[in-house]
Amino acid sequence: MITFEGVTKRYPDGTVALDGLDLQAPSGRTTVLVGSSGSGKTTALRTVNRLVEPTGGRVLIDGTDVRERDPALLRRSIGYVIQQAGLFPHRTVLDNIATVPLLLGWGRRRARSRAAELLELVGLEAAQGRRYPHQLSGGQQQRVGVARALAADPPVLLMDEPFSAVDPVVRAGLQEELLRLQSELHKTVLFVTHDIDEAVRLGDGIAVFRPGGVLAQYDTPERLLAEPVDAFVEGFVGYDRGVRRLSFFPASRLDLHTDAVLDGGRTAGAAARTAASTGEPWLLVTGADRAPLGWLSAERAAAADPDRPLESLELEGYGHIFHVEADSLRAALDAAMLSPAGRAVGVDPGGAVVGVVSQADLAAAIWGDHG
Repeated sequence: MITFEGVTKRYPDGTVALDGLDLQAPSGRTTVLVGSSGSGKTTALRTVNRLVEPTGGRVLIDGTDVRERDPALLRRSIGYVIQQAGLFPHRTVLDNIATVPLLLGWGRRRARSRAAELLELVGLEAAQGRRYPHQLSGGQQQRVGVARALAADPPVLLMDEPFSAVDPVVRAGLQEELLRLQSELHKTVLFVTHDIDEAVRLGDGIAVFRPGGVLAQYDTPERLLAEPVDAFVEGFVGYDRGVRRLSFFPASRLDLHTDAVLDGGRTAGAAARTAASTGEPWLLVTGADRAPLGWLSAERAAAADPDRPLESLELEGYGHIFHVEADSLRAALDAAMLSPAGRAVGVDPGGAVVGVVSQADLAAAIWGDHG
């Protein structure tokens, strides 16, 4: 556990970076520090490994004041990941990862063996271990940075906006990788970001900082979104916090419909009759293994040759799908909003259609169950 007890950082010119911070980051969990620039979140993180020395209060790791530890030895016992990875350009990837174990006196063979294990753990190929940092993409370099931080198996991992310098697609992949790693390793993670969506996705607990280094609220992501303590926190988390909160409700609760789902081998005439009997303006056409092919409007079905197979017709794209067992109501709502039919397609782990749900049905489920 990381404990901040009245931690203050005041600079000689009078600037206050942290103002009496009291906070506990539980062992084995991810605590996210979030706030705008200048709010003190990075200063708080750096007091843990003594890159910043507070002018008041104290920081403890599992009950021990960090000031009782030699700074160099303390830092070697704590994983540290920064925005630009901070890799040594003249060392190979494997040697970068092995840096801390070698400093701790591990033999070279053992250190490199550990580095190879971690390379695989963070999703990189063995051959990439022989490359130099400049030969990797930004996202790959960040993975190496995470591997290096984990090399000596530290109980504490500090991460200072580690994914903010990569593009959104890579960033989402790195976030997913961190969630996977944490589910296996259960480190005590202190993670700094200015992005509330990233905080909500990664954090077991979120600490929101005001300008001037004041802690405004510490809560679980769901409670933070549901009950911000004041106007400042409400404005910071965003006025679309209700939509964000849907991330905490499983899509498996939805009542999906199958009466408008038709196999592509059936005919346009059959589709027209189904549309007439159900009153559905859109029909979802599926192919082999019940995978979605696209949407067919009732009007187009009625106008087509009644003997023509559905899979041979021009179909509208089905947009995003959502995974019924793994995704949230937010994912289902997003899929419905982006669908040309105004309906979301739910699939099972194998990609087969389970059913569909309309925007109206989604709204009713959200309002009725979680309003």
